[in-house]
Amino acid sequence: MRKDVSDPCSELNCTEDELCGEKNGVYGCFCNESHRRPDPDFFDLSEVCESSCGSMSLSRCLLFEAGFATNNLHLNDPSCKGTVRNGRVEFYFDNSNHTCGTNLVDNGTHFIYENFISGAQDLTKGPISRKRILKLSFSCIYPKTQTLSSNMEINPPESIVHKKLPAGQGRYQVRMVLYQDAEFSHPFSGSVNMEINQQMFVEVRVEGVDSCHFATVIDTCWATPANDPHHSIRWDLISTECPNPNDDTVELLQNGVSTSSRFSFRMFVFTANSTKVYLHCTVHLCLLKGNHCSTHCDSEHHRRERRSVKFHDSASISIGPLMLS
Repeated sequence: MRKDVSDPCSELNCTEDELCGEKNGVYGCFCNESHRRPDPDFFDLSEVCESSCGSMSLSRCLLFEAGFATNNLHLNDPSCKGTVRNGRVEFYFDNSNHTCGTNLVDNGTHFIYENFISGAQDLTKGPISRKRILKLSFSCIYPKTQTLSSNMEINPPESIVHKKLPAGQGRYQVRMVLYQDAEFSHPFSGSVNMEINQQMFVEVRVEGVDSCHFATVIDTCWATPANDPHHSIRWDLISTECPNPNDDTVELLQNGVSTSSRFSFRMFVFTANSTKVYLHCTVHLCLLKGNHCSTHCDSEHHRRERRSVKFHDSASISIGPLMLS
């Protein structure tokens, strides 16, 4: 008995925005004219960046109409093929076990994960060829510094600032936490009442970035009597990545070696009749590979050298109030 030939359209699973059809002897999904997607020249490329991961998707019907078969497309690493979901061809990479040929670049102000989607048409006929090559470059961009602020009184004393960037750029968050102990194992909870000269332990960390490649560097930290980082009255704790030489209680415990930076100081009171203290810090990200992220505060030459480096949109995170008993 003769077998029925299977319907090629049933195997393609075209969506309601697509129409099954044949082109150059190949069946595929055409774009439904009433639901045609935007940006046909770029195949409606959409990308999402999260930490050191990235995903890109393209319109399957726009690719088919241009003559590019989805199974011929791949990332920089040819083994990283796309997956078809809901009429989109999706590609994914991360920086752990699925790098797919992604290149990490530091351009001085940003960290950039670069990759591309490539493929080719098979249009060879006899002795001639009109083969077209597709190469769509994309990148996930992370600024080395960001402008962030927190204008709320926060209890318990933990501050989190989220940064959302436009499509094609990454997102991550900065967190500042106060601890009771030098092991950084017991954070304060609830409303915090401090005593004069009590030792405080502060951690500033960045979450949502690849800890194998990035370090958090505290540029400056200071205190104010009001919830305003630009208040006219302030006391510096850390300046140009090093402890304030006028405050010998400040100890920089860790800076520029991981995604967490830590320091300690002894509690004080402002003389302007205030029982509240607010802490503010600015930080930036540093690429560990090929860079010297940690600061040697006993080297005046090194401090001058680092001070000459320009960063843009310095990150600012605040916490408080800390109440004096």
